[in-house]
Amino acid sequence: MVGSPVEEIKNRLDITDVLGQYLKLQKAGANMRALCPFHSEKTPSFFVSPGRQVWRCFGCGEHGDIFSFVMKIDGVEFGDALRALAQKAGIELKRQSPFFERMQTERKQLSEVVEWAARFFEKQLAESKTGEAVRQYLLERGLTEESIAKWRLGYAPESARSLLDFLKTKGFREDQASRAGLRVLVEGQPFDRFRSRVMFPIQDQNSQVIGFGGRIFGEKAKDKTIAKYLNTANTPLYDKSRVLYGLDKAKLEIRKQDHAVLVEGYVDAILASQAGSENVVAVSGTALTVFHLKILKRYSPNLFLSFDMDLGGDVATRRGIDLAIGEGFSVKVVSMPDGKDPADVVAKNPELWKKALEGVKSIFDFSFDTALAKFDKTKPEGKKAIASSFLPLVKRIPNRIEQSHWISRLADELEVKEEDVAEELKRLPEEAAVPVLGDDSPLARAEQKPRKKLLEERALVLLFRKPSLLEELKDADILLFSIPLQEVLEGMKKNPQLDFKTFETLFPQETTESLKYVALRAEVESWEKEEDEEEQALEFKGCLSELQKLDLKEKLDTIAKEIKRAEELHDDKKVKTLMEEFQMLSRNFHLSH
Repeated sequence: MVGSPVEEIKNRLDITDVLGQYLKLQKAGANMRALCPFHSEKTPSFFVSPGRQVWRCFGCGEHGDIFSFVMKIDGVEFGDALRALAQKAGIELKRQSPFFERMQTERKQLSEVVEWAARFFEKQLAESKTGEAVRQYLLERGLTEESIAKWRLGYAPESARSLLDFLKTKGFREDQASRAGLRVLVEGQPFDRFRSRVMFPIQDQNSQVIGFGGRIFGEKAKDKTIAKYLNTANTPLYDKSRVLYGLDKAKLEIRKQDHAVLVEGYVDAILASQAGSENVVAVSGTALTVFHLKILKRYSPNLFLSFDMDLGGDVATRRGIDLAIGEGFSVKVVSMPDGKDPADVVAKNPELWKKALEGVKSIFDFSFDTALAKFDKTKPEGKKAIASSFLPLVKRIPNRIEQSHWISRLADELEVKEEDVAEELKRLPEEAAVPVLGDDSPLARAEQKPRKKLLEERALVLLFRKPSLLEELKDADILLFSIPLQEVLEGMKKNPQLDFKTFETLFPQETTESLKYVALRAEVESWEKEEDEEEQALEFKGCLSELQKLDLKEKLDTIAKEIKRAEELHDDKKVKTLMEEFQMLSRNFHLSH
């Protein structure tokens, strides 16, 4: 019987081969270890178990199999991870839906079209006479030859059909070029969409070309009726509201640094990356959208905004801030010196860019400074405008002390009473609940497990390390554990030498999946430090003692609720019985402390 595609992929791919393409794995006993890609650390706490085909970071708590790893590190959904791993495994995914198969076939064909287009543009930049002038222009803007190659920049010739004619030689039809966003009709005649433009290929998270951005070049740049920038229209491959330029190159660094830097332009992103900021992405020819933010949130909840600081850039920054806060981001703003855009700053002096990143402002400092710079605080109407601009943001702050700080600062700047500013703040309508987030580390974001679950897992780790501890486990002790684990412990007591493969056949998948990580932890601990049987026995007894206390507390809470219900029903007899039971358990509880 043929297994599911997921099972086939897991059988064909070894977890160390898959993760080894992303991480530098080192031998650690029977397992492998590496620096965790999901949080910053100096000592490796990320372990991979080849035997169980699972991974876990004992620093931040992230864990899973090859699918969950690819989903998390590439920021993709399960379907995308399935397709990527199926391709690695050489497995063809079958779908029942003819519509789905047609759609997949078309996407594959269009991917080939835009890839050949990218190669054509690259060749024009490298070999044509005009391409030489374009290359010189790019170098003068501060780009290096390495960046031009890394970002696959190109040039679209001025002639009307150069790309269409080239694609025809590769066997593509003109309707396919149209569907890929590369062909337009002018008075009924087909032409290349991009002509006389510097070309910026836009790639998806897997570095596949899906569209293009083109900047006008040469004599046509003088024609004010021609758009300076032109993007691929939405196609089955490309939707500008859902694509971030450079994310394929930045995603790992965003995770590592735990923040993304968002800029507006292609050249902004390239030059910032060239200056060492590998965690920079750009919006792709559109305003920042909620979809962009949801994609970025997969990698980090921290965002540095660096939009052009002209009037339009200022508005875009404020709009981006509102959207990002709404999506739960901790937002900071990178202010450019002299109102320049990031590309100008980096090209002039990369150190100025680095200094700007070091001096990022919180959204409150930025908004405060912006409001003071925009309006005249010496005039009544200016004071009113500054307050109207800044106070709605202060209204969102959940902490009263922090609110008070900004009320005080605003009152000082406007030379008015704090009570008056506070009164104006009260008059503002309640905003929709939008959290203003502070700094939070990956460890703080890790899933918080209940105390009982932590104690159960710790006790199991000790049992895996030292099976002889099972002899000290009484039937009453087993009842302290959750029901699925009671069955596991009973099975372990009956056969202490049971190997894990046999183990997996005896219990539900949900139980054995969690036990894989417990067993991995036990192996890692045994590898990292010498066995101290006395210390392990003491720790195991401590776990059982803590579990007993939690069990008693849970019973006391349950009886307390029952007493309350009995009192409401005026059932004095039941109240008396429950009170006696409560007092007896309470004595046991205090004796155990």
